[in-house]
Amino acid sequence: MMNFVARALEKETPKFEDEWCRLVQKNWSMQCAFDTGVERQLLTASWFMGDVRFEVADLSGQQWIWKPGPGLDSWRRNTVVVFLTESGSTEIEQNGKSVRLKSNSCLLLDGSVKYAQASGPDSRGLLLRVPKASLETRGKISLGRDLLLVNNASPDVLMLQSMLTGAAAYGEASSVYTRWRVAELLTHLMGEIADELAAPNGRTRPEMMLRKVKRFIERNVGNENIDLDFVAGAMGVSKRHLSRIFAQEGTSVMRYLLQQRLAKAEKILAHSDESVRISDVAWHCGFVSAAHFSRAFKRQYGVSPTTLQCAEQEAVK
Repeated sequence: MMNFVARALEKETPKFEDEWCRLVQKNWSMQCAFDTGVERQLLTASWFMGDVRFEVADLSGQQWIWKPGPGLDSWRRNTVVVFLTESGSTEIEQNGKSVRLKSNSCLLLDGSVKYAQASGPDSRGLLLRVPKASLETRGKISLGRDLLLVNNASPDVLMLQSMLTGAAAYGEASSVYTRWRVAELLTHLMGEIADELAAPNGRTRPEMMLRKVKRFIERNVGNENIDLDFVAGAMGVSKRHLSRIFAQEGTSVMRYLLQQRLAKAEKILAHSDESVRISDVAWHCGFVSAAHFSRAFKRQYGVSPTTLQCAEQEAVK
């Protein structure tokens, strides 16, 4: 694995200890204490990719202790935290359970549940905050009060780690559109992995089927030929059974598909400029024509795709 934290921090200026403690308290609502006799450079950098917050930091010889409160922008209530270590070791304790992260370890936890962390010498890592809403709209993940240490031997986890290290090393300098696209892929993969880890925790078969179908729809949202027959056949269930599961949520397969297509289109438009054509957005999101897409989009959001795209560009100028 590349030295992705070192790469991201190479242009940063070290902080003083009191400045560092203020940053930890502001960004993470934690009290920071330093171990004596440990060499460290207090370096950090943070940025957003889509709605995912990235932060890389030198954590050497530090203890972060929980302070009550919702956190900046209520992050504790609204996000899942992902730790990925580059070097050294960090011990995380939450709800009476303790996990030690070594080099290349990856951990997911619910930020709303009290936790503490302690890092040894030469410890650096990546900390992400992923909105729960982004995961839940995909029919994924309910961590509850569990720490989820992912299996480093899994090909899916290795792919996730590879994507995270590349995003950490080069994401801050990437274009807005690239950041958003990468964040979408990361969120999807993290949800897949976390949902598999948490699957045994009391879920019913209809719930698991609903999550499985929603994941399938999201992966195929750009396929203009997808319909109820297509989804039912791919899932190995009857159309009636599939319709009944979605009806329990007050929707249908095709209504859910349309919502996902429009939501994806809205995000593309919000993170692109006029060089991205409306017809390309329509095709990418599975609409048979730009006209059909524009009508459906305006019904959902009250404005045309072009108007939204122009408004978002004006807002960032």
